[in-house]
Amino acid sequence: MAQMLEKIDIHLTDHCNLNCKGCTHFSPLAEDFYLNIENFRSDLSRLAALTDAQLGQIFLLGGEPLLHPQLTQFFPIARELFPNTQIIIITNGILLPQQPDSFWEACKKSDIRIWVSLYRLKIDYETIDARAKQFGVFCGYTGTKTNEENKKDWGSWKLDLEGKQYWVDSFSHCMVKNCVTLKKGKLYTCPTIAHIEHFNKYFGTNLEVTPYDYVDIYKIRNHESILKSMVKPVPFCRYCKTRDYQSCCWEPTKKDIHEWV
Repeated sequence: MAQMLEKIDIHLTDHCNLNCKGCTHFSPLAEDFYLNIENFRSDLSRLAALTDAQLGQIFLLGGEPLLHPQLTQFFPIARELFPNTQIIIITNGILLPQQPDSFWEACKKSDIRIWVSLYRLKIDYETIDARAKQFGVFCGYTGTKTNEENKKDWGSWKLDLEGKQYWVDSFSHCMVKNCVTLKKGKLYTCPTIAHIEHFNKYFGTNLEVTPYDYVDIYKIRNHESILKSMVKPVPFCRYCKTRDYQSCCWEPTKKDIHEWV
């Protein structure tokens, strides 16, 4: 059996309604952004052609994907182009209890799964479970680990603004290097590179992303080239102090640069 790209992440929005401290997607720093449906169709069509529509999983996330006003219109496009792929919405769950029947029906029709990231918030999880069961939609929970005070385990590593880390070593210790991200026709080995633009704009920094840090899906010729590129370090890794991972409890961001550096 031919090798398959295990999964890809696609942001439907970059901004979020939760705002986590030290977010590796930089969503608290992002301006409002809603992915264009036709750009989504174009990028997925190209990816389907390159991979013969063989992907393990597609994660539709953000940011918070339920903020997108056209959310359900992405479902049939993804399912048509990747009929055998597991397609999953990653959400913090805040907006799930109030979703209309049409949302759940669209999930069922296109076989879309829902994974709720559990933040121990005051969310009506019983209603979420009941609605999912009512419409026959799979709904699971991720990030359920907590400490002795029942607070959500959290953690992050710091960025090196001067880019002095040994990039091969940073890559080898990276905890998100398998989170391949598709954004604007480019594949990145992790969300930090894909979304660093928000950090740079908010704090006026210049952590540089070069053509050596991603794969342009409209220029690459085959699936094998993608697979080889997504499992090796890239120059941007020099900005990440992945050895300095710090465990903590989840809390809202103060948008202080020291949450990231």
